[in-house]
Amino acid sequence: MDSSTLDALKRRALESFGAGRLEEAAALYRDLLAQDGTAADLWNNLGVILSELKRPAEAAAALRAALVLRPDYDKPWVGLGSAAFGDRLDEAVRCWTRAIQLEPRQGAGLWFNLGVTRQMRGEAAEAAAVFDRAEALKPDDPRVASQRLLCLNYLDLSGERLLAEHRRFDERFGDGIGRAHLPAVPHANPPDPEKRLRIGYLSVEFREHLGAYFLTPLFEAADRGRFEIVCYSILPDSHADAYTARFKAQADGWRNVGHLDDEALAAQIRADGIDILVDLAGHSGLNRLPMLARRPAPVQVTWLGYPNGTGMASVGYRIVDAISDPIGPTDAHAVETLVRLPAPFLCFRPPAAAPPVVPLPAGATGAVTFGSFNKLSKITDGTVALWAEVLRRVPDSRLLLKDRPLSDPGTAAMVRARFAAAGIDPARLDLVGFIKDAAGHLAAYNRIDIALDPHPYNGTITTCDTLWMGAPLVTLAGGRHAARVGASLMTAIGLPELVAATPDRYAAIAAELAGDLTRLMRLRMGMRERVRASVLCDERRFMRNLETAYRLMWRRWCGEAGTA
Repeated sequence: MDSSTLDALKRRALESFGAGRLEEAAALYRDLLAQDGTAADLWNNLGVILSELKRPAEAAAALRAALVLRPDYDKPWVGLGSAAFGDRLDEAVRCWTRAIQLEPRQGAGLWFNLGVTRQMRGEAAEAAAVFDRAEALKPDDPRVASQRLLCLNYLDLSGERLLAEHRRFDERFGDGIGRAHLPAVPHANPPDPEKRLRIGYLSVEFREHLGAYFLTPLFEAADRGRFEIVCYSILPDSHADAYTARFKAQADGWRNVGHLDDEALAAQIRADGIDILVDLAGHSGLNRLPMLARRPAPVQVTWLGYPNGTGMASVGYRIVDAISDPIGPTDAHAVETLVRLPAPFLCFRPPAAAPPVVPLPAGATGAVTFGSFNKLSKITDGTVALWAEVLRRVPDSRLLLKDRPLSDPGTAAMVRARFAAAGIDPARLDLVGFIKDAAGHLAAYNRIDIALDPHPYNGTITTCDTLWMGAPLVTLAGGRHAARVGASLMTAIGLPELVAATPDRYAAIAAELAGDLTRLMRLRMGMRERVRASVLCDERRFMRNLETAYRLMWRRWCGEAGTA
């Protein structure tokens, strides 16, 4: 085959790939390789196509063939990292890091994915540095900026530093842009302080887990005579579940808005006459924070989905409580006005299908098992040191950690090494990875006697699961919301004595609990009734307090609108 024919075949292969005709493209690349099996770029392209065709073994073989021919070729390393992402995080980090070493001028996408992967593995400080690089390469992408901010919450940073970082987001994607480019459009909402309010909830979480646990009261316990509920769902249809359908049926209005750009979404919210728009994402997940700079609703609030403020001047309020955000210091760390509900700042609907609580595991194993099912991203070096001290004070105890990335042997080995560096025998760790079904996940809590809260980013959903499955939680109260959620939840269920003010007291409380199995058993067997009877599960109380807060926000806007 002459060179012109080969060039024509290459063009056809690229055209087929670009048009999404993957099988055709794969066949063409195989034809090309039959003519010249020494072309590393052809092997790489074939590997990329086979990856998209979900043929991982063939894809890996093609990519490795490219590396045999050209060891200094960065693109196959990118492809191998992408193939490893998800189940083999350690391998993904190694492959992507090698690609960067070979070609430092990688795009923002690779740096972003590397940051996410390192964060998932519990390397938050390293991930933050990687996100810095991704943001420098793509400074106009709010998704990168939000992911970086989320990562910073895992680190032991001051409230002042975090506030400055969040304000920078507003300067780039919010009010700094809005003042220059978005005209101020008066709201048509009648400033009637006692009208039936239209509350809009903007979220990706109208589904099982967070939605089922914390959003259910918004629908089932709302005063529909005084409040109308309209949901703006960012959730892709492919991720909808039975709870999505349930929420949709219970809402007064429902709009799927994931496909709308900021301008169209803001126009829709404004056209719907929303009085109070409640953002449930903050800087997590699929958020739409830049849209809020357009001020589609007279009153804009953020709540629940993120352990910090948005940093945006267009968001007037953030819903917290006086334990999660004590009056005084925390006010200075927020752009929003902090609205403190009678604690706690959320309401928990226990999972109906949870398995029963079993007797104290220590009774069967002969040793106390501490545990945490929090994301590895929360297990910072400070948390490792905190938990290592607990294990030193209870010499025969074990520590069980569960998170999906622990299914990866490389990630599990790294976690064991971190505890070994802190002086703890890695053999004392039980590491559990992904459990597919929800009931099996909850049943795994029956293996732990005492739960340990990470610091400075406490658990929330995980804490509620832990308590419902009978394990008391020891938590360390810090200086900002993320580090005080545990204090709020433990106080709500009547166990403030398990909230420590210092790391030393944290270890002491855990050791005291471990040394009193009778007390532990009493706590365990009474925990569900304690939680069920507590203010944490009082949906009517929570909704009346939340709706009172909404009404006060609205009256304030009416007063301001009347004097404008």
